[in-house]
Amino acid sequence: MMAKKEKIIASTVVLAVIAVLVATVLFSSRDRASEGGDETLVPEPKAGKVEKTKTKRTPKASKSKVEVVVESETGSEEDDSQVPELTEEEKQEAEESRLVEVFDAETDKWMDSEKTSMPTMDEINDFRDKFRALPENRKDECLHRALNLLPDENIMLLVGILMDKTENKEYVELVYNDILNRDESVKKPILLQIFKDKEHPCWADTAWILDVTGEIQKK
Repeated sequence: MMAKKEKIIASTVVLAVIAVLVATVLFSSRDRASEGGDETLVPEPKAGKVEKTKTKRTPKASKSKVEVVVESETGSEEDDSQVPELTEEEKQEAEESRLVEVFDAETDKWMDSEKTSMPTMDEINDFRDKFRALPENRKDECLHRALNLLPDENIMLLVGILMDKTENKEYVELVYNDILNRDESVKKPILLQIFKDKEHPCWADTAWILDVTGEIQKK
């Protein structure tokens, strides 16, 4: 009898243990199934998908940069528009300065007689034309500069101004007086040229000088 009871108890214990084991297995399987379902619903992102995510974000950054560039360009245009244009007076001053620079550069070209040959008639006329183009209020300073810089060998450049009857008498006389202070070999041919033109503003002075020096009688 006792043996039978022990068998029953042993069987009961075995069944209980089996039941616990089955329950544990079922519970573990359910948990793994649940975790597997999560992985299926939310898969781990692959490298390709991460790049796609970054690509989707790029337009937002680009758009922001474009807006910044547009705003910058707009600001630049506004800055340019704020720069005042030159007035007519300023434009005129700039043009006058340019003409002075042109004439001074022409004078400088003839400063060194060793580097230049005797000016031709075309060069003499060109020098005169550049002087004519000067603004009236700058002619005096430019002419004084030329008289101080031009050597005797190139003094013929000034003949174009000296013989220009349309030029202001003040500048003609300025050239004339400078030539009188030059070497005799330089001024004599020029005085004889003036003496041929009785309408020249300096003719009377030239006739007197040639008469005193006896050049008229020699002729």
